[in-house]
Amino acid sequence: MTEGLRARARLAMRTEIAETAFALFVERGFEQTTVDEIAEAAGLSRRSFFRYFPSKEDAVFGLLYDLGEELAAAVAARPAAEPPWDALRASCAVLIEPMLGRAEDAMALLRLIHETPSLRARHQDKQDRWRKLLTDALQARSVPRLDADVLASAALAVFDVVCREWLFAGAPGDIATLMDEAFAVLAPTRG
Repeated sequence: MTEGLRARARLAMRTEIAETAFALFVERGFEQTTVDEIAEAAGLSRRSFFRYFPSKEDAVFGLLYDLGEELAAAVAARPAAEPPWDALRASCAVLIEPMLGRAEDAMALLRLIHETPSLRARHQDKQDRWRKLLTDALQARSVPRLDADVLASAALAVFDVVCREWLFAGAPGDIATLMDEAFAVLAPTRG
């Protein structure tokens, strides 16, 4: 088996385990679901579960961590002359597009994170990782480090607020429009 094929097979299994875990979390609650139950439902041993995810929390966030790399790559791919804030807003499409196609699942995930203290803590860890990736991507566009860190932090804060508003409003409208409105609130007035 080639390395690329092996990596795809591993990703497919991680995805299957994460989706199985998510379904159990939604059905039973995060705290009430054990790793043994997830492993059994996914058709593997407890030990095999831990080969793919170091913890139950990671089964929730494992696939989301990769979105941070996709977001940073999207920022890097934006036109060089585009203002950094505009590049961040346009790049956030990689975060909201998956939510548009699976609104019910996205809302269930947001609710699960909001209601579970250990997941809120892990969410902060994910945000810290994404902030670092975004800061690096902006610095590669010749944005000074402090500006890059502030812009990355602000963009992620906007995304958090948009997700929270969308969740508590019951996903009534287009999250992309809500994202545009929220980004406009903090649009820089300087060059």
